[in-house]
Amino acid sequence: MKKYQCTICGYIYDDSKEKVKFEDLPDDWTCPICGAPKSVFEEIKEETEKESKSLEETEEKLTELSNSEIAYICSNLAKACEKQYLEEEKNLFQELYTHYISKEENQNGNLTDIQNNVKNDTEEFKKAMDIADKYQDRGAKRVINWASKATNMMNVILNNYDEKGIDYIKNTKIWVCDICGFIYIGDIPPKTCPICKVPSFKILEVK
Repeated sequence: MKKYQCTICGYIYDDSKEKVKFEDLPDDWTCPICGAPKSVFEEIKEETEKESKSLEETEEKLTELSNSEIAYICSNLAKACEKQYLEEEKNLFQELYTHYISKEENQNGNLTDIQNNVKNDTEEFKKAMDIADKYQDRGAKRVINWASKATNMMNVILNNYDEKGIDYIKNTKIWVCDICGFIYIGDIPPKTCPICKVPSFKILEVK
């Protein structure tokens, strides 16, 4: 019997406990926790040999952040300060966010451009996780893990929109977790965010 795990929320489908094997589930079956499609599930395989990575031999290159990247870093820091009741620091980071986001040119792009950007982000998360592993930075690993899962869900939604068009989001609601960025399509948001586990009042409806 096999086990399969949702790469978005971590839900595990165990063939030995379910009436239907995972491979026999219909293609339109979705994760009961986060609503992700069957295609994002991965088989859980027992690790027999741990791959050793020599990050010391990999040249780490510093890249300049764009104004939008700096802006969203400041936005996340503002949210972190809010959770720690650091009101003055939160306001300062929000001011920095407003400053840098105003410098960014308004470039909407088409759906293909957005999908390519999401794909590039996914590849960068892998590099970032390698560096966090190297320095044993647990905080960074948690943030990268959340961001990676939220981006995977974004990719699923973009692909569904590309396939189904406007009907995919017509007559329904769109929700975004204010903490980790998890996106949910449906009339009612989950009781807790499947990625960062905050309660539903932190999952906000967007227009």
